Amino acid sequence: MSFTYKAYEVDIRRTSSDAPPIVVNDTDELVAGLREYYDGLDREAVLAVILDDINRILGIYEVSKGGISETEVEFSNVLRPVILMGGKKVILVHNHPSGEAVPSEGDIRMAKGLFIACSLVDIELVDNVVLGSSEYRSIHLEEEFGRWITDDLPQIAGVMASGVIRREDTDEQEAGS
Repeated sequence: MSFTYKAYEVDIRRTSSDAPPIVVNDTDELVAGLREYYDGLDREAVLAVILDDINRILGIYEVSKGGISETEVEFSNVLRPVILMGGKKVILVHNHPSGEAVPSEGDIRMAKGLFIACSLVDIELVDNVVLGSSEYRSIHLEEEFGRWITDDLPQIAGVMASGVIRREDTDEQEAGS
C-alpha cells in the first residue's frame, strides 16, 4: 500500500541586524508604519504583528488576503506564527478597501473568537485594528466588544473552566440582579 501526501514546511527565520528593535508604543505609530503595505491594495488583507513581552516586534505575518469585501481568518493561521516565533502578544490589522474603517459584524465576531483562542494559549490579543483610507478603528474600543468583555465573557470563561452551565446558577444571577 502506498500513500500520496503533501508535505508542508513552516519556515521561520530569525535574523539579526544592527538596527535597534522596533517597539510598538501606540497604535498610531503601528498604523503609520503599516500604511505603505496597505496603500493601493484593492483586497482585504490581514496582518499579524507579533510582539514579545515588552512590545518589541518579532515579525509581521500575512495571515490572509481575500476579496474586496472580506477575507477568511483561520485562528490557527494567526496563532501558529506567534507560537513558533516565541511571541507573547499579537496585534491583528486589516484593511477595508471601501475606505470605511467601521468594523463589520463579521469583524467583531472574529475578534471575539480570536480573543478566546489567544487566551487559551496564553497569548495576549493586544488590539484588532480596521484600517480605512484615512482613519483606523480599534475593534477592542467598539461598544459591542466592550459589552461582550464585561457581560458575556465571564460566563463563557465559567463554562470553559467547568464545562457546564447549571440552570440554578443562571437563576441565581437573575434573582440577584
